[in-house]
Amino acid sequence: MAFSNRERDRLYELLPAYIRERDSQTGGALRGLLDIIDGQADLIEEDIRQLQQDAFVETAEPWVLPYIGDLVGTTPLFDESRIKDGDTAVELFPDLVGAEDRRIKALNGREGRSLPGRGLRPFVALRSRADVAKTIYYRRRKGTLPMLEELARDVTGWPCHAVEYFELLSWTQWLRNHLRLHSLETPDLRSVEHTDRLNGAFDDMAHTVDVRKISGDEGWYNIRNIGFHLFRLGAYGLDNTMARRLGAAGDHRFFFSPLGQSAPLFSRARREGDDAGLATELHVPQPIRPAKFYAETGGFYGRPSTEPSICVFVNGVEVGLIDVITHDLSVWSQPTGSKIAIDVKLGRLAIGPGLMPARRVEVSYHYGFPADMGGGPYRRRAWLIRRNFAKTGVDVITVGGAGGMSTLAAAVTAWAGAGKPNTIIRIADNRTYDEAIAVNAAGALGNSLAIEAGDGRRPHLKLQGAWTVSGDAPDFTLSLSGLLVEGQVLIEGSIGGFRLLHTTLVPGLTIAEGAAVLAQPSLIANATLASGAQANLKLKVQIAFSICGAVRLPEHSDGLHILDSVIDGAGLDAFSAPGIAGAYGPALYAERVTIRGKVFATQIDLATEVIFDGLLKAERTQVGCIRFSYVPPLSRAPRRYRCQPELADRKAIEKETARLGPLTPVQKQKIREFVHARLKPEYTAEAYGQPAYMQLALQGPAEIATGSADAAEMGCYCHLKQPQREQNLRIRLKEYLPFGLDYGLVFVT
Repeated sequence: MAFSNRERDRLYELLPAYIRERDSQTGGALRGLLDIIDGQADLIEEDIRQLQQDAFVETAEPWVLPYIGDLVGTTPLFDESRIKDGDTAVELFPDLVGAEDRRIKALNGREGRSLPGRGLRPFVALRSRADVAKTIYYRRRKGTLPMLEELARDVTGWPCHAVEYFELLSWTQWLRNHLRLHSLETPDLRSVEHTDRLNGAFDDMAHTVDVRKISGDEGWYNIRNIGFHLFRLGAYGLDNTMARRLGAAGDHRFFFSPLGQSAPLFSRARREGDDAGLATELHVPQPIRPAKFYAETGGFYGRPSTEPSICVFVNGVEVGLIDVITHDLSVWSQPTGSKIAIDVKLGRLAIGPGLMPARRVEVSYHYGFPADMGGGPYRRRAWLIRRNFAKTGVDVITVGGAGGMSTLAAAVTAWAGAGKPNTIIRIADNRTYDEAIAVNAAGALGNSLAIEAGDGRRPHLKLQGAWTVSGDAPDFTLSLSGLLVEGQVLIEGSIGGFRLLHTTLVPGLTIAEGAAVLAQPSLIANATLASGAQANLKLKVQIAFSICGAVRLPEHSDGLHILDSVIDGAGLDAFSAPGIAGAYGPALYAERVTIRGKVFATQIDLATEVIFDGLLKAERTQVGCIRFSYVPPLSRAPRRYRCQPELADRKAIEKETARLGPLTPVQKQKIREFVHARLKPEYTAEAYGQPAYMQLALQGPAEIATGSADAAEMGCYCHLKQPQREQNLRIRLKEYLPFGLDYGLVFVT
């Protein structure tokens, strides 16, 4: 909270004028004293105001919530708000909006914790607040299915659909009394849409009884069972982005994804119209079923203002609902007339001859992803660059949108023409920028250039050649924020800093179908200049909430700092020095990161809750530490604390020793081999561009899924606290589930 001079002089202004005049003549000592008293008075007034707000659950401080919960008799849950978050981010990125908010709060004596929508760590909403606030509400509706569904949604933050499985049991009926047609063992096999829902969250067919204990994938259909179908993936909406043409100009084949790959289209999450009703397929984020899209096209297609999931514009004109047909485009075919064919399963689009030539095809659609990570159209206001972070001021150049420049290259040219001051180039739309980009930092008046997407935007940069950064400017920092970059960033010169914030450098450079491109590193920094002198001696690469391909940095650079991100080598070594395969790169610092591919680092300063999905080789092991992480066997690493599979090895050997007595070296080695074969990372999807990218598989080892310092999962999605969400729901269901019933948690996505 900032104060003007007038507000700071409140007490001083109360003094008689002659005293103020004499004080000004003697150096203003009295004014300075009263200014200090003013500041302390402001803190007291703020504390009194907060004490008044602490009487209400909606405005109370987090530490007050357990006391309010105790008054209504609610059981405490794991609360993500109690986690001390954002410290590393504030230290690394002091010029961000969220860092400034946190600093101001700390100066005013307030808690400096970053909150959802404001802070530097995108933790899920403070569900304990909603849980306490709605305790009485839940108890008044205790035991009803809509209430249980709403409870699951509020406690976990995941969309949910609850099912009473005993309603789906087939049974013998008297046709003259209490007839239940849905319980007859005669499903309508002629209905493709009806049969397509079989064994899914919205299945309404009759089933025979299953007496096995209910779990996520079996034992559902029994009298005592209720299932909670949870949707963990989010649906991220892109408005008016460019569809990717498969062939040359004039081709009728398009991908919804601007990257040109097949991926399912998602239904957007919508609020339920009736609190007493249950969620339907239109209310939860999940891949759109082709049969459902065919049967209810109007429920998914339409203008963005009407909250649809899909809309197509050809040459600036919206294609009407009457001209949309559902088609299987696994084998491409062209519709007739002015129709468009949409394959929601593959995310493909075909344009009829009546709409050709389709010079510009724009689409609004939703894609699935586990978290707010990488370039995405989600809110990230706290990660925007502050305009007042530099003493000399910061210029802002807008690209796209109303009144903005038409190309990013033109904005970079304008920055260079103005003398290269501290500048933010902000992109205001979601379109594709297919151009060559080069940044020359030599002779810059400022020391910072940020190229960022506006809040809630995700522009796509399709690079023509590598994005080059040249010039000898050891104090210069280039920041990329909120971008989806298809191509390589090459630091040819010598700079001081390079940052990726909520940005994606596509692993392997491209994932476009039909593109024959050999996988290459996404980021390369040269070790020498053209003159032969060493380059990038002060270079520090910082990556936060981003997705990046292989990284190549010279050994003598300042290091690589990664927070809550994915480094995907896409078949290459994930991290090493440029030029020679297996050469050691600089020091590595990583928190909550998934790294796929071999890592060669001079040293590991710190790695906490990291999945090294590839051999790790540290040149110096006497410094640094790795904690709560997965480190593959045969790795050369510094000291480790509670890391897998080393911890599981020790526990398995201790267990067998207690059972059989002292073991021989051969027996111990066999135990280790068994543990290593079982305990390794497994993912739902490993290819970038697929909805569940790098999401840990449900049947994977529990030691990794709950192996972080607070029993969350290791790796890039540690901040989601998914095991804690699940445990919170189990705690609440023990209290609210009707007596005699059992439940199962079914993770649909």
